[in-house]
Amino acid sequence: MATKQELEEIKANMATKQELEEIKANMATKQELEEIKANMATKQELEEIKANMATKQDLALIQQAVLETNEIVKKLENKIDNHEQLLTLLSHRSLEHEAAISSIRFILTK
Repeated sequence: MATKQELEEIKANMATKQELEEIKANMATKQELEEIKANMATKQELEEIKANMATKQDLALIQQAVLETNEIVKKLENKIDNHEQLLTLLSHRSLEHEAAISSIRFILTK
């Protein structure tokens, strides 16, 4: 038989079923842990994503470049419009000159 002191030592070193159930209720299963690991990113993955992302400063520079490019495009459009008008004018003059030359040839061949 065990003495009262031995019995108290056993009780002190052992967990009750209630304590065991509380521990089980607060612990995650291996499956839950694996699911959490599968859904989490590592710090290295996070750093790689951060390294590849644009910052607000980058976006401001890109916006400035887009605005500058837009100004250049508008200037080029204006120049193209002016060139088109000039080409149209020259085309009409060329047609007038050809008509005049044709009239002169007709008069000379009579």
